[in-house]
Amino acid sequence: MEKATQVKLLKAAMITGITLILLGHVVLAVTIGNDAIDFRGYILGAAMNAVGVILSLPTKIYLTLVLMEKEEKNNKNTHWSDIN
Repeated sequence: MEKATQVKLLKAAMITGITLILLGHVVLAVTIGNDAIDFRGYILGAAMNAVGVILSLPTKIYLTLVLMEKEEKNNKNTHWSDIN
């Protein structure tokens, strides 16, 4: 798989994760205000939050590493040996 395609998939996963987190909070807010939903609303909201966190965190780490690699290629004058 090409790196550009991989980055696009990771960005899509991150956006999906953040959307699931937001929707999970909405479900929890509606569940608190409505007694008819019962415990199923809490389970659904918590599951949406959990899946959203799982989807969003690793992709952010990977995209940060890609950004650091890109910055290192663009700025070849900065080396760790120069700092010490």
